[in-house]
Amino acid sequence: MKRSSESFRAILDELCIERAAGDQVYATSGTAYIDLFTGNGTTLLGHVDPTVRDAVRAQLERVWIAGALETPVGIEARAAVERFFPSSHKVRGFYSAGAEAAEFALRVARETTGRRGVLGFEGCLHGKSMATAALGWPNELVHLPDFRRLPYVPQCAEKEILERAAHALAEESFAAVFIEPLQGSAGGHLASRAFFTELSELCRRHGTLLVVDEIFTGFHRTGPAFLHQELGLTPDVVLVGKAMGSGFPVSGVVVHEKYAIEASMLPGSTFSGNPLAAAAVVATLRRLREFDVSAKVAAVGNTIQQELAPVQQAGIALRGRGALWVLEVGTAAVDPVMRRIVRGGVIASPTARYIRLLPSATISQERLSRACQVIREACLDVQKDVETR
Repeated sequence: MKRSSESFRAILDELCIERAAGDQVYATSGTAYIDLFTGNGTTLLGHVDPTVRDAVRAQLERVWIAGALETPVGIEARAAVERFFPSSHKVRGFYSAGAEAAEFALRVARETTGRRGVLGFEGCLHGKSMATAALGWPNELVHLPDFRRLPYVPQCAEKEILERAAHALAEESFAAVFIEPLQGSAGGHLASRAFFTELSELCRRHGTLLVVDEIFTGFHRTGPAFLHQELGLTPDVVLVGKAMGSGFPVSGVVVHEKYAIEASMLPGSTFSGNPLAAAAVVATLRRLREFDVSAKVAAVGNTIQQELAPVQQAGIALRGRGALWVLEVGTAAVDPVMRRIVRGGVIASPTARYIRLLPSATISQERLSRACQVIREACLDVQKDVETR
């Protein structure tokens, strides 16, 4: 895994992106690339959306940062996010990164319950701080005794995972269970609605907060406004981010109103509630409401499935929803496939044994089909090379 990452790093080092617009990025060499990376899935509206750009530019003329002081645009941003949720859920803080939001959720859960234990699932990525990484990924550099991980699909059957979760929650004192509904960095795996219903009931029964991480999947990236809503969940805490800022650094923590936010939870930070980020949020969410983004994302998903059907028929798994898809090409194939993709004028997102496809909802049909053709040919060519060795 490390060798593949380092090898592809050399490819990325050759690229220097000087500008971007819509569904393309432009290198200093003058080459244009179809962008299926979208800044780690943040630019769902495409690059440099005029509405968002103009809103941030206008905010630059007002105030850039106010610390813990309230701003009109901050109030507006909270209201814009809360319109996506039932009235029982409120934005309790805007932060700059997903890990920062997850860390605050950890403090909320521990202070609310008086417990220290936290339960996560293998492969769910909640951030890269020591604490958030420990929730879903092996971390040899640090041991956090209060953090425990359970397997997730497809490592174990759903019934076995739920049995282990039930045993853990009954035997130990857990403040929260963290889960990413669709694994954005570990294969695009998604458990069933019945699984999430039972997990939610287990948390309720044991007084453990259910924290659903929709930083990657939220705001229509996978189709619905939020995946947990389609799965019938009412989480205690929802983590949001990425697409809601159109690439501007911003994340948020949405908490059920029955949980009070205390000073001991250490809410806020230097850049939390930043007015520029808030302006980006307001403009982005306004744009998402102006057009039928769910329909556009569904069309993107249909095109990807149709165009990459030959890849699936060749035995390469394709998993995902809407505008978030993962090809499981295998560790050895990631580097050669990505080399061919980049040479074909497409940028995608490699992680370990997977290649993620994260197009914008505004990508043109022509460019999306062209990108899928490049990816299809790259996957099949590399597979053929492996088979003939």
